[in-house]
Amino acid sequence: MKSHLKHIFYPLACLLFSLFLVFILFVSGFELACYGNPSYYRQEFQKYQVQEALLANRGESIPLSDLEKVMGETLRYLRGDRENLIIPVSVNGVEQNFYQEDEASHMADVRVLFTLSLTLRMMFFLSLLAIIFLLVILEHGRALAILGKGFLYCMAAFLGILLLFFLYASQNFDRAFTQFHLLFFSQGNWSFDPALSRMINIMPEEFFQDTAFRILRFFLLLLLPFLPLAWFFKKMARNWGYPSKRGTVTIEDIRSNAV
Repeated sequence: MKSHLKHIFYPLACLLFSLFLVFILFVSGFELACYGNPSYYRQEFQKYQVQEALLANRGESIPLSDLEKVMGETLRYLRGDRENLIIPVSVNGVEQNFYQEDEASHMADVRVLFTLSLTLRMMFFLSLLAIIFLLVILEHGRALAILGKGFLYCMAAFLGILLLFFLYASQNFDRAFTQFHLLFFSQGNWSFDPALSRMINIMPEEFFQDTAFRILRFFLLLLLPFLPLAWFFKKMARNWGYPSKRGTVTIEDIRSNAV
C-alpha cells in the first residue's frame, strides 16, 4: 500500500476499530448491568417504595414478587426471548395484565432499539476481526502496534468526552433523560402520568438514573483492561520476531528494543 494511502487508511482503521470495540463493550456492559443480577430490581423497588407509589397514585396493591416477575419477563421481551408483554399480576387481589396499550407500545420501540444493538454488536465484532486480519496481512507484527497506538489516542479523546457527559448527566439527569428519549423515540410515546401508568410508578426517573450509572460502571470495568493491553501491544509488538521495516528482525534488534 502506498505511503499516502497508509496515512489515510491506518488512522481510519484505528478509529473504526476503537468505535466498534467501544460499542461492543457498551452493549455488553448494558447486558451485565441489567441482566446479571435480578435482585437489583427488588432493591430498587424497595429503595423507591414503588408499591407505596402505586397505592398512592393509582390505589393499586401489587405484590413485590409480581413486580419482580414483571421486570424479569420485560427483560426477556426486550432481548427477543418472548413475543409479547402479556404479563398477569395480582392487582388488589384480581388478576390483570400489568402493561397497558401505550406502555406496551413504548416497550416495543425499546425492544427494536435493543435487538438492533445486539445485531450491530455481532456485525461490529466481525468487522473488528476483519480490520485486525487486514492489518496483519499488510503490516505483520506492526499491526498490533498500529492498533494499540491508535486505540490509546482514540480512548484519550473518548474518555474526555465521556467525563464531560457524566458531569453533565449527574447534574442534569432529567434534561439528559429527556434528550435521550427525544433522540431515540421521536414518536413521543415515552412520557407517562403516574396516575395513569403502572410502569412509570415502578420505574421512576430515579430508577433510570441509578441504572444508567450502573451501566456506565460495568462498561468502564470492561473497557479499562484494554488500555494497558493496548499500551503493551504498542510497546512490545515489534519485539516478537516479526519483520520490521528494515527487513528481518535480528537478535540485536530485539535486545536493543527491549532495553
